[in-house]
Amino acid sequence: MLAFVNNELTNLHSAGISITDLGLNRGYAVFDFFRIINGKFRFIEEHLERFFQSIALGKLPFSFTKAEVRENIKILQAKNNIYNGFVKAVYTAGNSPDFATVPEKGNLIISVGYLTPPNSEYYTEGVNLISKKYQRECPEIKTTNYFFAQMNRAEIKSANAVDVIYYADYITETSRCNIFFVKNKSVFTPKRNILQGITRKKLIEIAPQIKETDISFDEIKTFDEAFITSTTKELMPVVKIDNMIIGNGKVGEVYKALHQEFAEAYG
Repeated sequence: MLAFVNNELTNLHSAGISITDLGLNRGYAVFDFFRIINGKFRFIEEHLERFFQSIALGKLPFSFTKAEVRENIKILQAKNNIYNGFVKAVYTAGNSPDFATVPEKGNLIISVGYLTPPNSEYYTEGVNLISKKYQRECPEIKTTNYFFAQMNRAEIKSANAVDVIYYADYITETSRCNIFFVKNKSVFTPKRNILQGITRKKLIEIAPQIKETDISFDEIKTFDEAFITSTTKELMPVVKIDNMIIGNGKVGEVYKALHQEFAEAYG
């Protein structure tokens, strides 16, 4: 498998960056991730826009153009013959001799690979989440910092859950997804201190009746349905959070309708 490191094509498994890199030493890095479906890039322009926005908001030095990144992605897909899989672009603040000072240019790493789809039963039976009181730093930036989520992976697994939902004053998101709730057939999703997910955005475009609002953690027990959205999961139903059963504990009709609408709109 081939990858790009700073516009140089290299073997994925032998590619590397300096041990002085600020992404490694300070967690100062951003990324984006999207799918290749039947040879086509899924929402590539939206993902590139968010990638460059994360770089700008993160005040990272950047010397590559969007056209260069897009072209390198296309080259990687062709050379690796990926018909269904993923693209991941990572940008770090670069190599710093004193492990702190930000240099004039960073390191751009682009890779592609195969993607294992989620268990089909997740969509027909629903999934579980656990909860943690936590607010991601710089939530509007897609950073590489998943420390808190990784720290809780064992607990997520032991609870037979797929992710952890975060809340502080209000519910925000899960570690890798946006979240939606349904009550009396109306759909709600957190409006602030979240990553603006691309799947979330595309869903709201076709379902503008969705309300973006503050949602307290205590409201969970009052909802009829819940579901999460992400690049890899698209729309996935949630039937339990901690010990709280959502609605009747089954996949809801509003979710099913939105899932169908999303599939018809975007394939």
